[in-house]
Amino acid sequence: MEYEIRRLWIDRDPRQKQLWQNLLQSGGIRPEAAISYCAGLFFEDRLVATGSLYQNIIKCVAVSPAHQGGKAVSILLSHLLSTVMENGSSSCYVYTKPQAARSFEELGFSELARVDDQLVFMERAIYGFPQYLKDLERQRVPGRAAGIVMNANPFTLGHRYLAERAARENETLHLFVLSEELSAFPAATRLELVRRGVQHLPNVRVHSTGDYMVSAKTFPSYFLKEDVQVAKVQATLDAILFRDHIAPAAGITRRYVGEEPLSPVTQLYNESMKEVFHGAIDLVILPRVEQGGNVISASRVRDLLRRGKTEETKELVPESTYAYLISPEGKALIQKLQQEG
Repeated sequence: MEYEIRRLWIDRDPRQKQLWQNLLQSGGIRPEAAISYCAGLFFEDRLVATGSLYQNIIKCVAVSPAHQGGKAVSILLSHLLSTVMENGSSSCYVYTKPQAARSFEELGFSELARVDDQLVFMERAIYGFPQYLKDLERQRVPGRAAGIVMNANPFTLGHRYLAERAARENETLHLFVLSEELSAFPAATRLELVRRGVQHLPNVRVHSTGDYMVSAKTFPSYFLKEDVQVAKVQATLDAILFRDHIAPAAGITRRYVGEEPLSPVTQLYNESMKEVFHGAIDLVILPRVEQGGNVISASRVRDLLRRGKTEETKELVPESTYAYLISPEGKALIQKLQQEG
């Protein structure tokens, strides 16, 4: 009998969801919620392997012991890879255990970075990480260069202060804006608001991060042990990618961040960068800008927008961001925010 691939409707069919969860848990894998597509591999009408996608990220891959080491894994992963490509993406990513990396290498995946014996981040792409780094190299200029990574959801006076300080203290500033579509403000909008907000700084180069800096929302934790701090592993991975690849390509020797009195997760990121960058990149941590006795933050801006207090955001964002907020496009976005709560 041959293997058969079927889609699992884990969000609609309780029985399929239970079968899926049982197979994952038998392999020491925790089910995840962030899944857009789930496939099952069946043999003699029994679920013997499963794998899922979130956008172009492969996750939650599990194979029953009796079918490991054969063609089951190859059939399953080939199907997931084909599904990613059929959905219009030219790149595919996976976070996996080091011992499982070989199966992905055989399908053309390349390792981008790893965190000790806990995690390997891999890519298969037509124009992937090497091309991204070449594009950065083309924008490299002589002199000291700094880097900032931000979500800018939306771009605030706090973000602008960070950029102005870094631009003033270095010959070049490379400002990276997260590309993920998981924020209240769309990626293209965030990128444009950052560009408008720093256009008075001639030595700033604005870049999108592509798929090489991933938020906690998409970072998979399903194969990490319960006692491992997921945010710590993700932060370490991001820092290693930046230290070993992105910074050398752009000639970056300094990274600027704001201190994080409000967000324990972001504070953990700062601590992880300190550890990983030690001796390679200077980490400059600046105090957060305040207004009215409170730090300026994008979350504060979004909260005001949800409560219909757009006028009050005027003291928290640059004129360019405020102009967007009162534009027809901005008003539509605010209305959506309010509807979503």
